[in-house]
Amino acid sequence: MDSELTLDQAREIHSLRLRHPGAEVRVHERPWGVLVEVRRRGHVVTLERFEFGTGAVVHDAPIRMAA
Repeated sequence: MDSELTLDQAREIHSLRLRHPGAEVRVHERPWGVLVEVRRRGHVVTLERFEFGTGAVVHDAPIRMAA
């Protein structure tokens, strides 16, 4: 698949790296775009979706702590 991220999407990935210095960044390619996962000490700290066709950046929704 030959698709590229938009400039805004690339900037968002750079921003993720700045917000989470030293964290591992994993990219999972999908037919519609990519999932970018930021992990620290074996746990996902944020997840974002980048769509190829629309150029959209979709942030993860916060997960509330269980009671």
